[in-house]
Amino acid sequence: YEANRAWNLKKIALCYRFLKKYDDSLKYYFEAEKLQPDNLYILTYIGHSYLDMKDHENALKYYFKVEFLAIENHKVWRPIAWCSFVLGKFENAKKYYEKLIEDQANKYDFMNMGHVEWCMGDQQAAIKNYKLSINRGDNNYKSFLAGFEEDKLYLVKNGIQESDIPLLLDYLKYQL
Repeated sequence: YEANRAWNLKKIALCYRFLKKYDDSLKYYFEAEKLQPDNLYILTYIGHSYLDMKDHENALKYYFKVEFLAIENHKVWRPIAWCSFVLGKFENAKKYYEKLIEDQANKYDFMNMGHVEWCMGDQQAAIKNYKLSINRGDNNYKSFLAGFEEDKLYLVKNGIQESDIPLLLDYLKYQL
């Protein structure tokens, strides 16, 4: 058991995470972190657990640590961008979404970049990114709306008037 303690702790933590028992998951990840403080897997999954708990501030701290330790790890850009957006750190979110779009964008990156642009006051840039999301081969308007619906609360939290959302979506629909 002691020879594989860190591995065992990571697997126990992962099981708790799958069970959506994030506090228990974090407890085991923190134990594993004590044994392997620079282990990118552990640090990333601590960030993921915080993200699952909607503790975006702590998640962001761990994702930045992962980025610092492995600058070539582009996978961490997506959660950094998302947490930054949710926390209203729009310049930072935009910087990371631009990197993702340049490197390996998916339909959600374009949608989320649209959210950031809209919250920053550039509605036309938001619409452009929303269109790019919808027009990807793996997406359509219906699927886009489902993802957009999940993000609505963050748009409102970050200053978008709830009454403006259906107007933008109608405008977008007629633009397609």
